[in-house]
Amino acid sequence: MDSKTYFSEKLSALLFLEIKKNSKINDFIISDDIYFPVRTNEIIQKVKKKEDFDNIPVNLFIEGMFYVLGADELFKYNETYKEIINSVPNSIGFIKGVIFKEIEKENYEEAYIILKGLLSIEETKENYDKIFLIVDKLRLTNIMFKDEELTLIEKAKKIAIYSNPYLYEAIVFDSESKHDLALMAIRNFVEFGGEQTTEVIELKNNLENITNFQKAKDLVPTNPKEALQILVPLMEQLGDNADIYYHSAVAYRILQNHEKAIYYLNEAAAIDKDLIEVVNEFGINYACLENYELAIQYFRKAFEVTKSIEICTNLVMCYLNINNIEQARLHLDIAKKIDPKDEILVELENLFTEGK
Repeated sequence: MDSKTYFSEKLSALLFLEIKKNSKINDFIISDDIYFPVRTNEIIQKVKKKEDFDNIPVNLFIEGMFYVLGADELFKYNETYKEIINSVPNSIGFIKGVIFKEIEKENYEEAYIILKGLLSIEETKENYDKIFLIVDKLRLTNIMFKDEELTLIEKAKKIAIYSNPYLYEAIVFDSESKHDLALMAIRNFVEFGGEQTTEVIELKNNLENITNFQKAKDLVPTNPKEALQILVPLMEQLGDNADIYYHSAVAYRILQNHEKAIYYLNEAAAIDKDLIEVVNEFGINYACLENYELAIQYFRKAFEVTKSIEICTNLVMCYLNINNIEQARLHLDIAKKIDPKDEILVELENLFTEGK
């Protein structure tokens, strides 16, 4: 369900009472016929009993107006509701009390809607702080509130020297694994004077580690030396992550330091022995060291899981190097069934043809 439908359903649960032109709310005179919203069981029961309008507490209408303002910013009577709210003494204080009670009862969605209404009247840092706490909690259980949170963040950024929207932006982006954007947001939070609590420092450090790790991974194929300059220091922070050892091993293998590569593969395997990319990388390194028998053991294990054409052709080459023509031909036929147009496979077929 999208947010528009969700809030429409919330509005449909309200009761709207027709108020005639020239009726008075305190000193405010209604200039045209209008409908007032009410949301509590108490007022609904009063209406059902046909009690007089004078017996219905004004604050209950005020509560309904704030609710409508939060649920539908384009509602027909919103501007009139705002005028009425501003004309009633202590309406802001009253609605803050209502919000507090809803939070106490853990009615977070109701509190959120009323807080949105309050923000349309009183757009302050304090009110944004409260609504961020609630909407972030709601986002964890209902993805619909992610867009709500991001919309509020953009609005709050327009308030001068206000850091909290950037903190919540970082939290949302981090939850989506958009770590570069999350890091930029948390840096903005600090730059705008946000308090560097233990949690903030931990989030910032974690994001820096993740983004540096991603940068290093991207560098491995083209600049393995520079990649290792990032990866090795990161091992202290990410030492329980098999991936960092795997990518370090790949970098060392590209640099033809196969012994160091195997060392880091052993570190990766100690953390997660079932990572197929690690198993395959063992095979590649042992093949480079011309230990074809051991390379075959690793390649076979990896091939059983992946049925990869690349691993299958690696097996063909290893069998050729130990002069096991029968197994080489067998795996060549298997490779043909996987991808007969593979370039390496075509070259291997030519080798067999030339050898006849």
